[in-house]
Amino acid sequence: MSMNEYENGSGVHFDDTSENKEVTIPEGTVEIYENAFRGFEHLECVKLPRSLRRIGACAFAECKNLKKVDMAFGIYEIGDEAFSSCSSLCEITVPDSCKIIGEGAFEACAALTRVKLSESITEIGPCAFSFCFNLTDITVPDSCVSVDFSAFSSCFSLEGVKLSENISVLAESLFESCRSLKYIEMPTKLVKISRRAFKGCSSLSSVILPFGTETIELDAFADCASLARIAVPRGIKELDDEVFGGCDALTDISFGGTRERWESLCHGRALTIQRSDLKVTTPKVTFMNIE
Repeated sequence: MSMNEYENGSGVHFDDTSENKEVTIPEGTVEIYENAFRGFEHLECVKLPRSLRRIGACAFAECKNLKKVDMAFGIYEIGDEAFSSCSSLCEITVPDSCKIIGEGAFEACAALTRVKLSESITEIGPCAFSFCFNLTDITVPDSCVSVDFSAFSSCFSLEGVKLSENISVLAESLFESCRSLKYIEMPTKLVKISRRAFKGCSSLSSVILPFGTETIELDAFADCASLARIAVPRGIKELDDEVFGGCDALTDISFGGTRERWESLCHGRALTIQRSDLKVTTPKVTFMNIE
């Protein structure tokens, strides 16, 4: 599909031809419209102007040979699936003017290894970077208050994560199946870890939950086969066996409260872990009694 003047928002007509391997969007363009370059097979490089404020939904989706995107300061929003399935895109720098990354914006960018996020970002949408198989690390700046469900799920090479201090909820399936994840710096304002947030993070060996954490939902750490130690704060309100189902290596739990509080939390019974081989184990619990 080629673009017409209305669709691209630039007043300039582009076709998907070998002459348009490199495209410069003219200064004065405010928005790249929905589906504008979708599926362009020849496009390898695009330079965006300082006047641009928004990249529309699927604007560059499925541009399988797109290798480089030069974003200028001025962009406010990257729309839903704007660069999804751009399988040759290796790195991206989101300018500090950008506040919103939409749903699936970079989903299935399989070659993406480096992402530098805007220091002004406030929202990262659902599945924004899911299935970015070669992404190795990510830092979410403190400006961000919301990272939606599955935003980084199935990033198989992701090893290290630093999250914004201002995130209070880790969304459902946020890092599910990130099987190389070894290190995560938790937000100090964390209150809730949602269902399956870390399910299948089989390289994660230890976790320290922040003091204010109150809720850990079902399967939050399920199938974290290397998880051996976890520190649980005294303010936790509910803890179910299935939170740690399939955590074959879990032997030590440090609890910030008293033995009495722990027994109340577990309804008077020992917390047992069902491993992947169906054996049941009981981790050692150390009571820190931290006021």
